Amino acid sequence: MNDVRFDSEALTVSGDFDEASDAEETSVDDRSISTEDLPAAAELTFEEKLAALNRTVMRHPLNREILYKTLAFCAEERPLREAEDFIAGLPQFSLATQNQYYLITSLAKAYGLELIERDEAGERVTAAQKEGLTEDEVDDLVAALSFKTTEVGVYFVEYNKPSARLVDLLSLDPARADTYRDLLEFVAAEARPYRDIEAFLDGRPALQTVIDGRPEVMQPSVFVDKLERAGALVWKEGWTLTEEGREFLEDLKVNGQA
Repeated sequence: MNDVRFDSEALTVSGDFDEASDAEETSVDDRSISTEDLPAAAELTFEEKLAALNRTVMRHPLNREILYKTLAFCAEERPLREAEDFIAGLPQFSLATQNQYYLITSLAKAYGLELIERDEAGERVTAAQKEGLTEDEVDDLVAALSFKTTEVGVYFVEYNKPSARLVDLLSLDPARADTYRDLLEFVAAEARPYRDIEAFLDGRPALQTVIDGRPEVMQPSVFVDKLERAGALVWKEGWTLTEEGREFLEDLKVNGQA
């Protein structure tokens, strides 16, 4: 199994997924999606579906954490409206580039969510039941849509837990690990505007870097971006810790690392 890390800078599984990509770019706001609209999954390997899902989640940074959390939320089958309400309640949704329905169905088209159709009695509608029916008759048969995370989606969620992303971040950049931990502590006290973070990190050696042989000073926004990408920070009237970021910081304290 090749690894797919939750990082737009390093996709480690490659493949040609133009069909899945084109499907995501198609508007789904008419709310007419059905199981027949989804790309066939049988011809693809697990790794190919995983790579397609990774590409969809990573397509736009403003949607990234929303899509990840939606996959985690749908570990249990969720009615469409419940999943939409969950997304609407996420702090990241205020900056999302698409509506809830689009985000949910893009995950279904990328093999991360299974679309489940149910009738008025709550029973699952099968392909055999729809065979020979007109479009209107199918619409009458299908009373509700729900979504459940696929095996591929479950793997993606488990592999890309924020705690794992944060461990990677600190271990891959050990020279700046103390600065990341200090910043987590700083925003844990209260939500901070970026100017406060800028002042907090000003003058730190961790901002020094070398680019093309020349010494440069990194912007503090680099630290904010990496911690946000790792699932530790979120903007809520200022930068603050996510639940996962707070748990990670507590673990560091327990282990004497913060």
